[in-house]
Amino acid sequence: MEAPLQGQPRENDAVRAGLPEAAADRPVWRNRRFLWLLSGFTASIFGDSFNGIALSLWVLQTTGSAQRMAAVQICTMAIAFVFGSFAGTIADRMDRRRLMLLSDWSRCVTAALLGVSLFVVEAPFAVMLVLVSLAMFAGLFYGPSFQAATTQLVGASRVQQASGSIYLFDNVARISGLALAGVVVSAFGGLAAILTTSAAYLISSICTLAAGRFSSGERFPAGERSSLERKKPSFLQDWRGGLSYIRRNPLIRSVVLLSPLLSAFFLTAIMLVQVIAINDWKAGPIEFGLIEMCVPLGYVTGASFLIALGQRLTRRGRLVFLGLLLLGPMYLLISSLDSPRLAIPFVLLGGLLFSFCSMLAQVILKSEVASEWQGRVFGTVGAISSVAPSLGLAIASVLADRWGAATVLAWESVGLLVVGIAAGMILKPIREYR
Repeated sequence: MEAPLQGQPRENDAVRAGLPEAAADRPVWRNRRFLWLLSGFTASIFGDSFNGIALSLWVLQTTGSAQRMAAVQICTMAIAFVFGSFAGTIADRMDRRRLMLLSDWSRCVTAALLGVSLFVVEAPFAVMLVLVSLAMFAGLFYGPSFQAATTQLVGASRVQQASGSIYLFDNVARISGLALAGVVVSAFGGLAAILTTSAAYLISSICTLAAGRFSSGERFPAGERSSLERKKPSFLQDWRGGLSYIRRNPLIRSVVLLSPLLSAFFLTAIMLVQVIAINDWKAGPIEFGLIEMCVPLGYVTGASFLIALGQRLTRRGRLVFLGLLLLGPMYLLISSLDSPRLAIPFVLLGGLLFSFCSMLAQVILKSEVASEWQGRVFGTVGAISSVAPSLGLAIASVLADRWGAATVLAWESVGLLVVGIAAGMILKPIREYR
């Protein structure tokens, strides 16, 4: 099946999802199905945050080994990189709602088994690593399915509004999940935190069930019987077709390359700012907490702006590069400061600029990629994004130990500015996007 190229008309996704065409004209907060899926997504992210804190504390408190902690991170990163694009392909071949439910139920059971294994049976580290890997693998199918399904349910005219809402609730869930996880672990122990994770995935599945049925990512939906059904491509053909679609579509290819690169630069810069705050600025707990708070607050502010602007926002491609070009000089300025209080507003601005760049890139993908290809596109982006930031953090941490975090941040800022200028010149499809 040939994918529509940029600029070619494609069928209204709301209609393909089995909704009235008028559904695309409703604000997302009046779209019941979208709100149910968004609630489930929020619960799922909340569970991920609880799970991460509980596992990190268990590994460090039980083994005291940084190598064991690194082994968990490397294992999950490898699974995301190797299987991410395959999970996206499956999301385009199967009923996405069913796939989201299977992902939630699998993670719910795995989390419960993990809690019992670690805190009741006291299983060895290898058992924990296997269960964490299974949970990570099951979670890979949720993201691409959710992204593609929500695009179908809101329609093309509400993609930006929906993306901003998803980004907003994502950060709220992560912030609250990380904060509450520490409280639960301190008050009730690690088992309670893991069981909370399991319950969060169960709640996510209930919300997905409440959203009702919508069209799947299958090439030939259930109920349609045609001679074409016998010619349905194989899994490998679909997987290769997804990579080919990304490669031959200049706009989609540009976004898939830019998004992980932007995340790698930004997350590395944030890590270096944290090191500078402690080692160079001698920030106290309150000042360090304010710096930490500024990043997600910038995300939330950026998401709120996108929701408020809606369809009034134009020239999105130029705004992506404007934000990218401003990030470099701003972090160069931060590297030269000698006070955490002076840095706080610039850290907040960095989160705002990054949220604009990354969310607008998501809007472009959701708007321009046909529904039946979105699983593969988002799966590929997720696979690359699972590796790029981790590599950036590893390299920057080694260099910071040798030459100092402020110096490395200054170098990275110059590099980010050069990359921004080069990307603006080379990635013309994004620059010219409406």
